[in-house]
Amino acid sequence: MEDRAMRKCFAILAAAALPLAACGEAEKSVDYYLKHLDEARKKTARCQSNGDAGVNCGNAAVAIKRNAEEQFKRERARTEKNLKNGSIWPTWNGK
Repeated sequence: MEDRAMRKCFAILAAAALPLAACGEAEKSVDYYLKHLDEARKKTARCQSNGDAGVNCGNAAVAIKRNAEEQFKRERARTEKNLKNGSIWPTWNGK
């Protein structure tokens, strides 16, 4: 009987300790950081200075990289469009 009571007590203590174990920073997704790029940059800087490698650090870094890739694609498409229509080349009259 004592063994059974001890197991029950341990189960209750383990269940009570679970919320305390998750007291760290809430996990944020890559999409969240894509919408909040300033926060992503700050988080990445903090992670690099502290040497952290948590989920949020990785998600923030991925969001920054994705944003840079998307920006590069937009700029490349704009340049290709300007090349095709000739607006990238300067003219004497400024048009």
